[in-house]
Formats: sequence, C-alpha cells, structure tokens
Amino acid sequence: MKHLICLIFSLCLTACGMIEYHDAPTAEVPAREQAVLRNHVQQLCAHPRYGDTIEKTRVYIESKFRAAGWQVKRQYFTTSDGEKRCNICATRPGKNDTRYIIGAHYDACDIGEDDGPNRGAVDNASAVAALLELAARLPKTPPTHTVELVAWDCEEPPYFNTPDMGSAHHASACDKEKVRGLICLEMLGYYTDELGSQPSIFPGYSLMLPTVGNFIAVVGDPDARDLALAVYPHLKQNMPAARINLPFVHDTELYFSDHRNYYPLGIPSIMITDTALLRNPHYHEPTDTPDTLCYRRLTIVTQAVVQAVKALAWPKSN
Repeated sequence: MKHLICLIFSLCLTACGMIEYHDAPTAEVPAREQAVLRNHVQQLCAHPRYGDTIEKTRVYIESKFRAAGWQVKRQYFTTSDGEKRCNICATRPGKNDTRYIIGAHYDACDIGEDDGPNRGAVDNASAVAALLELAARLPKTPPTHTVELVAWDCEEPPYFNTPDMGSAHHASACDKEKVRGLICLEMLGYYTDELGSQPSIFPGYSLMLPTVGNFIAVVGDPDARDLALAVYPHLKQNMPAARINLPFVHDTELYFSDHRNYYPLGIPSIMITDTALLRNPHYHEPTDTPDTLCYRRLTIVTQAVVQAVKALAWPKSN
C-alpha cells in the first residue's frame, strides 16, 4: 500500500510538470577546459575558507571578477557575534535595471582541526569556481537585464538558518520588484556511477529519479518553475539532469542553501546542485579535497549555466 501511494504521488507530480528527469549521455570535455576549473578549485582550497585565512579567498574572487571586467564591491555586514563579514558583488549593468542574480557561497565549514582542516572542495569551491568562469565567459557587451554575480559569506554554521547569512543581508538589500530571478550554485562537482549512491530526497522521489548519483539537479518552488524551465534545457543537453519544482519544506535538503533567503520575498529562486550531502560522503569532512571532484561534469554544468544566463540576460544577442 505504501509503495502504491508513493507511485500515485509520483505520477501526479509528473503529470503536473513538477518533476522531470532526462538521462542524456555525458559529453566529452577537453582537458584544457577542465584544467581551468581545477585550478580555481585548487586555489580556493589552498587555505581554509574560514577564520584568519578567509580574506585570501575574498581577494582571489575579487581579482578574478575585476580581470573579467565586472564592477566589483564588497557588501559589509556585522554578524550577531560581532564578526565583520562581507559578500563580494560583481555587476554588469544592463540596458534596464531589472536584474538576474547568480551566486555561490565562498565560506567553508570549520569542522575543527583534530583530523585536519576542511578544504571544502565540493562545498563550495566547486560552485565558486563555476561562478568565476561565469564572470570570465559571459559577454562583455551590456546585457538587456543587469547581471549580478554574488559570492556570499556566512552560509555555513553557526550562521546557517539565521539572519546572519550573507545571502539574508544581500536579499534584504535587493529591490525585489526588479529581480527577475535568483540562481544559487551549491556543490556542483561530486558525481558517482555507483549503484545505490543516490538516496531519495523526499518520499516518492526515488520512483522518479535515479538511484545513481551521476546527475545534476535544478531545484525550486512552483513559483520558480518558469525560471527552472528556462535553465534546465541547457543542463540536460550533455549529462543526466533532473528538475524539481515543489513547495519548499523547512528542514529538508530542498531548502539547504542561500536561495532560502530570496524566495520568501517573491523572487523566483532556483538552486543548481549535485544534491550535496545526500550523495557525498566527504560533506563537512577533511576528505572534501580537490581530487574528489569530477571536473568533466563540473565543466559541463558550468558551460550550461553560462549559456542559460546568456539566454536570460542577453536574449536579443543569442
């Protein structure tokens, strides 16, 4: 009976267009293109992205944004424990002041030093690397809609799920009426072809999504369906991909990143993710190192996000 209920639930979600999955073959990617992202990840993991060394990360991100010709500024804020932190914002002004925001958090979780530092390769150097490549590859001509790239601070504990999150500060300062959409990049680099490596995210999902952790997922609530449908075709072209548009439920993995601070404001918000802790045994462990990433798939995802943002913000030139 339980299986039948889950099956009916899954079929209803499919019929309503809330979940879909495409099993495209994974494309080949030249080694030189993978090497660019590998280098970003290695540089970001060269020191812990918390404590006294986090400023080195900020400087690295700023330098890459500026080298790609973006207007760069820091958005400072003070956390409730008295820490001065900042988001790093890069803007390419458009022909109008409506905008798309694409972001990734750059801090890593301080897990203590007993077993070694947390390098945070997947969480979240993989997504920051993609964000930096987005900056480098997007057109330098003025977009139709302003594009803002944001590297958020304070996503990790003890700030997660509090007003101290960098994305909470950024969201509260947005003119929400002018934001056409938010794309959150959260852990993009861990994939495995091992059978049974992908647990279900929510009851009934396992009947619709594979049990092999080799796909990328686009996650959003029903109000973000149009944004997800605009991005998803680019992701599903060259590797397995899933789209999930369901009401966000607190304390589930659908809600576990910076997009949580934008969708309550009525901003269409999606997260692109490799499903993070659901499939990754290195999550918040000292073993989250650059050698655990699949740079072939990370490159495919990055290129797809570039094409998606170009189509959204530069529609007349593509």
